[in-house]
Amino acid sequence: MAAPDMAAPDMAAPDMAAPDMAALDMTALDMTALDMTADGYAPPPTLTSEQAGLLQKMIVQQGCFLLWGPPGTGKTSVMLRSYVQWALDNTNDNLLLMAYTNRAVDEMCEALESIGSHMRSHYWRIGSRFGTAERFQEQLLSRQVTKADTRADLLETLRSRRIVLSTVASFAQNSALLALHPFQRLVVDEASQLLEPQLLGLLTHFRTAVLIGDHRQLPAVVSQNTETTRINDPDLEKIGLLDMRDSYFERLYRRCRALGLHDHLGLLSRQGRMHADLMDFPNRHFYDGALLTLNELPTHPQYLPPPQDAWPVKLPPLPEGLHLFQPSQLGCRRVLFLDTPPEPGPPGAKTSRREATWVSWLVSYFQEWYRVQGKPWVPGQSLGIITPWRAQIAQIRQTLLEADMDPDAFTIDTVERYQGGARDVIIVSCCVHNSQQMQSLVSLSTEGIDRKLNVALTRAREHVVVLGNASVLSTDERYRSFIDFCRLVG
Repeated sequence: MAAPDMAAPDMAAPDMAAPDMAALDMTALDMTALDMTADGYAPPPTLTSEQAGLLQKMIVQQGCFLLWGPPGTGKTSVMLRSYVQWALDNTNDNLLLMAYTNRAVDEMCEALESIGSHMRSHYWRIGSRFGTAERFQEQLLSRQVTKADTRADLLETLRSRRIVLSTVASFAQNSALLALHPFQRLVVDEASQLLEPQLLGLLTHFRTAVLIGDHRQLPAVVSQNTETTRINDPDLEKIGLLDMRDSYFERLYRRCRALGLHDHLGLLSRQGRMHADLMDFPNRHFYDGALLTLNELPTHPQYLPPPQDAWPVKLPPLPEGLHLFQPSQLGCRRVLFLDTPPEPGPPGAKTSRREATWVSWLVSYFQEWYRVQGKPWVPGQSLGIITPWRAQIAQIRQTLLEADMDPDAFTIDTVERYQGGARDVIIVSCCVHNSQQMQSLVSLSTEGIDRKLNVALTRAREHVVVLGNASVLSTDERYRSFIDFCRLVG
């Protein structure tokens, strides 16, 4: 993902005199306020029954609504898109759409424009061209305001569109827009990456707020440890404020579940991204078995086995140390763990030449696998590579260059920059040489879920291959479970 355009907040102990304590408690919301403009509204026929029902809940709820959904359940591409389309067609409300990262804002722009080309005349984007994907730079408000000669021209330009998209950080620098262009509805995507101080003051400016996220994926960025962020106040603990490292979304999610506020919470369960074999481990270990495929028919693509007769024949020689029983059938394995032997070097090294070489071989393999099947290989979309260290990113890029492959044809990045994205094939280079490095590899939630491993494994649609030293990775129980899982299914 693109780098977050705001620094990790300094989460020192908050001033409890402000905001008002009632504002921190879900019970302070008006539980009876409903938006009756939903009467007679028929959700798009392309939505599943689950999505259609949750869209109705989003529409009628005035106050705060949380939409929780695991990876691939259509939180942005389906639900946010449908909600915005309904608001444009059935209300006169202005909408502010926000997220933590520029990448997530790009995803929202993509979702809006999937409604139709006419959507370009309905939204502005706040931010710089350096943090905005090239195809959306024409939508930057900063480009348009330079053409305004008077304040009246500026206001006319701003108010000519009902939707504004921004990162939270960029909007904080342009908060005067709230007075110039009043918004009635706020939608925050990837809300589980935002802390309480980043949202509380903002929420008071809107009649309706929809927070979309999954607290079992990547958390908010906080530099302090739990000793300095843990809350020890009985009154705060009563409203679920336990640790200032927790996102506002996560606390409200817990409150909704605890208080039975079902009108304010929607849960998506059907994902259309991953093959059922890829879904199996995350479903068991991260989602309590509640995650389902979009279609459960055995003939659905999410259940079909890989082609057994499309075996690559022009394979490069296996790199040193990589032992595969049947290399030609690698593509028939949906989930695979490859144990990389220890290699010489300092124990805290953040590169692995061996893993980079294996990654290069796997890229060649899957390119050939696609060719034999007659499937189009799309640079930047068919395959992605995840690794925790910048140094290993550089090592992999260099190794691909040495193998006469263009490293820019693949997204090689950390897991933090992959949230919200997906590829057909994901290769993970763990690149750990000692158990101390596991502290950086693992990010545990309050529920004991490794959010980084969850995100890494759920980026793939068809295949995921994880490389790493089994003895080091097995010092963590979650990686040990994944390695054991791969041995069983293999």
